[in-house]
Amino acid sequence: MAGKDKDEISQRDRKAYAKKPTVFKYAVSEGSTFVFDLDDFISEKDINNTNSFTFLSCEQTSGIPVESLHKETDRIFSFKAPYLRHNDEVNTNLHFKLTFIHNNDSSDKKINHNAKVVVKRVHRAMIFQGGVALGAYEAGVFQAIVEKVSKNNEDKKRKGVQIEKRPLFDIVAGASIGAMNGAIAVSSVTKKGKSLEDEKNWEASAKEVIEFWRAQQQAPTVADILDMNPLYHYWLDIVHNTSKVFKHSFIEMIKFYSNLNPDLRKWYDDMLANWSFVDPCILEDYFMDGWYIPARAEAARRYYSAKQFLRTTGPLNVTTGIWPWSAFGKFFDYFEQSNYMPRPDNKHYVSFSLKSTLEQFADFPIKTKEGKPRFLLVTVDAQTGDAVTFDSYSKEAKYQDDRNTTYNQNGIEIEHALATGTFPDFFDYPKFKVNNAEMGINNEEEHIFWDGGFRSNTPLREVIQAHRDYWHKTRKHTKEEEQDEDRLENDVPDLEVYIADLWPSELKEKPISFDRDFVENRKWGIIFGDRTDYDEQVANFVTDYIDLAKQLKSLAERKGASTNELNHILDKYATSKNTKGQTRRYGELLGGRFRLTKVVRIDHKDDSNDVADKVFDYSHKTIEKLMEDGYRDALIQMALEAMKDEFVKLEHKFVKLDGKSEIAKKDEDMEKIEQLEQEFQQIQLSVKTENSHDTETIVNQVEDFIDNVRSLSDKLKENNRPIEEEKVLLIDAAKQFQKTVLLND
Repeated sequence: MAGKDKDEISQRDRKAYAKKPTVFKYAVSEGSTFVFDLDDFISEKDINNTNSFTFLSCEQTSGIPVESLHKETDRIFSFKAPYLRHNDEVNTNLHFKLTFIHNNDSSDKKINHNAKVVVKRVHRAMIFQGGVALGAYEAGVFQAIVEKVSKNNEDKKRKGVQIEKRPLFDIVAGASIGAMNGAIAVSSVTKKGKSLEDEKNWEASAKEVIEFWRAQQQAPTVADILDMNPLYHYWLDIVHNTSKVFKHSFIEMIKFYSNLNPDLRKWYDDMLANWSFVDPCILEDYFMDGWYIPARAEAARRYYSAKQFLRTTGPLNVTTGIWPWSAFGKFFDYFEQSNYMPRPDNKHYVSFSLKSTLEQFADFPIKTKEGKPRFLLVTVDAQTGDAVTFDSYSKEAKYQDDRNTTYNQNGIEIEHALATGTFPDFFDYPKFKVNNAEMGINNEEEHIFWDGGFRSNTPLREVIQAHRDYWHKTRKHTKEEEQDEDRLENDVPDLEVYIADLWPSELKEKPISFDRDFVENRKWGIIFGDRTDYDEQVANFVTDYIDLAKQLKSLAERKGASTNELNHILDKYATSKNTKGQTRRYGELLGGRFRLTKVVRIDHKDDSNDVADKVFDYSHKTIEKLMEDGYRDALIQMALEAMKDEFVKLEHKFVKLDGKSEIAKKDEDMEKIEQLEQEFQQIQLSVKTENSHDTETIVNQVEDFIDNVRSLSDKLKENNRPIEEEKVLLIDAAKQFQKTVLLND
């Protein structure tokens, strides 16, 4: 203030400041740690030196009693957000009274503010990908996640309230074979008489999914029988390893001699370029890239097993072959094998069909309501090309800007499950009636539906959209919510997501090969692999913008902006459109938003034995290995996530949630935290890219990480803020991760 010392505040201004306690508004996920930062409460224009203020007290005045409400420093209070008590509650209000003083004020005048914290429920979602026989991997993943989540202390606290009855998973979604796995999981726990919150019922559902896959796996194939001969097995491995070493040595030798005499190499290239019709690189490209290394014994076993099922009658209990009666197809192509080989069939041979097998393990139709697991199944309308989401909470599925509607009045039927797994190259085309409302005229016709994986093999986007649509638009709000604008804006539960990724994202071996099997294998892996990183980033990005807008709106209200002024802005049209194709207003953007509190991806690792037709390998050995790999990878990833959670808590002790450093300039501890962050990212990368059996690198990285955590001082230099507890918890989580990696080697 001009003409006054920056620490001086007039008595008149201070009285005006303390006269009207302001309500500060926040939203937080249940179970998370929330921080009251003094800087938030002294941002008035009259206050120029925020460091001259100190928190005196923080008192909860109403709402569910919070855990561990305590003063961390003179400027920070924190507490753990409670879990909601009633099943029909989406959120609840907590009210607090915060008191602070100006240190340089001799009158010791107290300043009070009120804070309102909306605590939001957190739902848990499981997403299964499509991948035909690779779906066995998801059986192992689901079993491991169910076991770990059931034993998790936080989840026990989440369900610790006696009147609370929550399912282990609130949403199960999938495409293709993933939807079939999800159908078994949901229908198993929703059977009449079963308790949704009982972990044993979820563990039983995971076993049902495993048994579903054991019912599909086949007796030894011809390739399996050959592989049982140790001489055959080791001979192929020797040929592979020898060829690999010889090719590598030859390439290195060529490079050595080329570098030894670059003038000779230049003369050779110029001669070919000037006196021949070929590019000089043709010899290197043709002989080196065309030098295919023979496959390992395990890769050969998978290749011929898949070929046996694909090119003959198919695996029993999954598909049987239908011989084409119209030979040679519409082009009379005698060279196209599919024109005269049997086409797989998934339902017509009742005793040996996927439909029959699925009916043994899943109870159709699947129809659930709020409070029970929600099942989402994604398929594709072949005519419009749109992804269509069938929902166990709804009797209809709308798509294409809500112009098209298809109905599932009785719930999700087995025909819907078969539709989402319809590879058009093989299976018959399911048809559903679709009502097209164009220009106000209803026109019902049959549409063909194909495999959901073609449009959205990892349906995170569909889960996010369906989650918001139900809670913000479809569900009826309670009177309490309708009367409270803040609760109404936060009417969608936050979401914790687990994704089983069937398609390896990283290759184990280099260089990239030119052989056709490798190219086809990698091509399908890229097409069907998880591409939801961007969807997650966009969702978080939008949430951050909404939070910023809400904070600015709240600030405007505190500064005296009238309701009419704010509504004038909020009623203006935006540029984006909603799912119905209608232009939104700015006010619509603020409501119905939620956080992705966690997205955990369990990545199927490349073991260098994959083949192009791996999705058709239903051999006993392959199916069992997929389930074992899924179980192991999920345990390792869950342990890594626990370690990550503890590291984030420690990191937040150094960097405030608003992004400002606790320490005015970087000191030794702050530099160590940044180093720890880089080391943790490297551990994550190693888990993602390394073959899981190669544990030495990961274990050593974690050991170095633990040593660096120990080297941190027990208290922050700024405000003398203790971090002993966070250090201990992080080290314990890191050791548990190490143990999990070693046990699952």
